[in-house]
Amino acid sequence: MNGKSQSSHHYLLGHSDEEMWRLQKQAELWHPATRRFLEDVGIKAGMKVLDVGTGVGDVALLLADRVGPNGQVIGVDSSPTALDLARRRAEAATFMNVSFVQGDITQMEFAMDFDAIVGRLILQHLSDPVAVLGRLVRYLRPDGSIGFQEYDFTRVSYSLPPSALFDQAFSWIRETARRAGLDFQAGMRLYSFFLDAGLPAPQMYSEAVVGAGPNWIGYEVLALMIRGVLPLILKFGIATEQEVGIDTLASRLQEGIVSQRGVARWVDLISAWTRVGSHK
Repeated sequence: MNGKSQSSHHYLLGHSDEEMWRLQKQAELWHPATRRFLEDVGIKAGMKVLDVGTGVGDVALLLADRVGPNGQVIGVDSSPTALDLARRRAEAATFMNVSFVQGDITQMEFAMDFDAIVGRLILQHLSDPVAVLGRLVRYLRPDGSIGFQEYDFTRVSYSLPPSALFDQAFSWIRETARRAGLDFQAGMRLYSFFLDAGLPAPQMYSEAVVGAGPNWIGYEVLALMIRGVLPLILKFGIATEQEVGIDTLASRLQEGIVSQRGVARWVDLISAWTRVGSHK
């Protein structure tokens, strides 16, 4: 789940200061995978790129570095809180080629065409991702590229040796997402999303982060994610406050892995991208 808030969505985690922090820590987990993804999409120096559901700007900052001073990046999100932080981070990084716009991606119009359009962990929050893709492609230049990365909870995360708490935490998230109407199989649905939107069949691959040791940030990110959906966990009767133990959850997740010299695997992040022909 990412901080990509749009009006026709099922975003579960809100926009608290803790959530803004979680987004940045989550991005650390996925930066290597997203860098590879942007290379596969074909992001090059000098391009104009739209980042859909930019949140606190992590993907936009990777794009800004990749397109260079002669390129341009526009990040779009409906959360003013997230965008305020994104702007401050871009300024701190001295990027002059990135800007952020508040708006609802299901309705926004753009005054320019883009060489590429990308998004990470956004389509799963939209009630009609196919319609959004269909709108976005109108703003791609001929032979432009479009690509998205989405979680897929079809295969629940696991640890080895088994850590009951780590595996249970991801089960809580999956069940909460399912009951709240979030598409927890969005990653595997990317192929049909693209085709139904009239796009060429995408290339795809799946990655998962594997972490271990006492300093892995995955424990903190998972605990922050659970904290964000805790009201729904309790509402749906998925677990009790005592079972979750939110204030000590991160340290217990860490202990469950480290004490066994174990490793922990996150859910799949699935990437899909394609290049479109003339569509004007």
